[in-house]
Amino acid sequence: MKKSKIWTWGTGIAIVYSLFALGIIGMVVNSFGKKLDLTSKDYYAKELVFQEQIDKSNRSKALAEPLSWKVETGKLLISYPASFTGKKIGGTITLFKPSNNNSDVNFPVQANAEMKQEIPTGTLGKGMYKLRIDWSADAQTYYNEGVVVLN
Repeated sequence: MKKSKIWTWGTGIAIVYSLFALGIIGMVVNSFGKKLDLTSKDYYAKELVFQEQIDKSNRSKALAEPLSWKVETGKLLISYPASFTGKKIGGTITLFKPSNNNSDVNFPVQANAEMKQEIPTGTLGKGMYKLRIDWSADAQTYYNEGVVVLN
């Protein structure tokens, strides 16, 4: 009686190569299903004027009293330097959510008499946001950024 060999070296190598190829194909298919967003729609145009933003950031760091922020229950409190009291302050505050660009929101800079601004966070989704404050006092421009976590 003759015994047939089903499992040979050739069969084992073929199985290993097949599993490897299926794994690679699975990773490629999975990567096509991932959502990949740029940080903004006009990312490349913004990149060209990046040096201006670096200059604004350096001016912010040079301030004797820096801009600050903190998250409180139901609000984000931004404190502008008291040395700018009485000056015309303007600009844009952006809360950028890296995990979902549909959650990005913009607010105008509007400091009150105490040089503070409250932004209600009740309608915003929970999670991590990148805070970007592009602001000006009189004719001088400044830029601050950081991370806030809303609960």
